[in-house]
Amino acid sequence: MSSASKVGEIFTAAGMMFSFYFKVGEIFTAAGMAFNKLGDLTMQLHPNGESPAGKWTDEEIEMLRTVVKQFSDGLNQISEHIRLRTVSQIRTALKKKAFEDVGLPVRQITTVQQSTPTTIKQEQIIKQPSEVTLNMLNAAESEVDVEGLPDEVKLEFEASNEEVTP
Repeated sequence: MSSASKVGEIFTAAGMMFSFYFKVGEIFTAAGMAFNKLGDLTMQLHPNGESPAGKWTDEEIEMLRTVVKQFSDGLNQISEHIRLRTVSQIRTALKKKAFEDVGLPVRQITTVQQSTPTTIKQEQIIKQPSEVTLNMLNAAESEVDVEGLPDEVKLEFEASNEEVTP
């Protein structure tokens, strides 16, 4: 690899990081402005000497309620998406750990070459401590593939409506 391409990769990586942090900054800026505006509007809703309660029409109150509800629903949708991805990552890590504990190789999805299934003799099974590391929990689902293993060594994990609570 030439030094020009290495420099190009460094600039690309730096640009991606800048883009990520820029987007996160935009989120916080927009959220701050939105919460300030929401605070101002809710203060107007609260009747006091300077701001009578009749200042808002029923239609305007309904508009505000609808927008706040949509905001809440959107945040809940994002939260659920992240929760499901996290549960999937944990399941994948546990599957991977189960295979490693019995001494079975775990194929990567990017592997092009397929091996023929072989039977595992009892002597080949190596016991290791059952410990799930932080890296395993954070592993992307695409990093582990247990498909294609012989039926004798497959572990079946049924899908359920499990919830992971913080």
